[in-house]
Amino acid sequence: MIFTEEVLEEALNIGRKYLHEGAVANYIPELAKVDPNKIAISKIEDGDLYSVGDSKVKYSIQSIVKVILYALAMKNYRVSELKRYVGVRPSAKPFNSVIELELSEKKIPVNPFINAGAIIIVAILYNVYREKTFDVILEKAGEFLGEEVDYSRKIAQSEKESSFTNRTLIYLMLAKEILPSDTKVEEVLDTYFKACSILVSTENLAHMSYVISNNGVDLKGREIITKKESEVLRALMATCGTYDYSGDFAIRVGLPAKSGVGGGIVTASRNKTGLAVYAPRLDKHGNSYSGVRMLEYLSEKLDLSIY
Repeated sequence: MIFTEEVLEEALNIGRKYLHEGAVANYIPELAKVDPNKIAISKIEDGDLYSVGDSKVKYSIQSIVKVILYALAMKNYRVSELKRYVGVRPSAKPFNSVIELELSEKKIPVNPFINAGAIIIVAILYNVYREKTFDVILEKAGEFLGEEVDYSRKIAQSEKESSFTNRTLIYLMLAKEILPSDTKVEEVLDTYFKACSILVSTENLAHMSYVISNNGVDLKGREIITKKESEVLRALMATCGTYDYSGDFAIRVGLPAKSGVGGGIVTASRNKTGLAVYAPRLDKHGNSYSGVRMLEYLSEKLDLSIY
């Protein structure tokens, strides 16, 4: 595949045609303040980074961080152990669904990329790292993203103040004894909100894409995660990464991916490349509306589908 400048510009122009579609994530008040007309594509091929659009604009990573959280969990536990607390099955409900958790056949969150599953992963990490948990997450995020990163205090506070559904999820998991009764609820939630508020650019996400696509090795040859861990992440991204839209996304784009309500989408492959897009208006599933269209165009143009 060759990501020429012309092809990326064509994809960006496709995305611009849809910038009026969808809506920003206004259920988190601070996210409602973003410029809805920003749009970007970044790619890494043959070790070189190339971008079009607003690729250096910073925005919150949101649910894309769930990939990093699960990677950290795999560093400390086998997947078979983690499956006692959170499954690896696709979700048929929205990412913050309380009903899905209540009706879950195994009484645990269906996968680590929905909110309930990610909150459990943070609780597991808190058992390991305690008060250093967020610092460890931030450091690992920097390794994935290719540079030291920080988080938005305003977004984290805004998430905390509007966290009614997430609080419902964690207390339901306490009631169902999925989480132990001595779980530090506020510490776990604060860590989760901060993690979702980590600031990234589309170029950062392209580096993350490269790491996962290159069996865990970054551009400098450093092992960020193991080959097996990268395989697990790609599988989860393919089946669960775009929430209850994952099946449609597989047909339209055909790449493992993880989206976030901040507007970013990070993809993965096995081709030692990196590819990420950004546009903050979301479809009803919580995925970037223009972002999906840009990826669909690139996939068709360059035959990127793994299927």
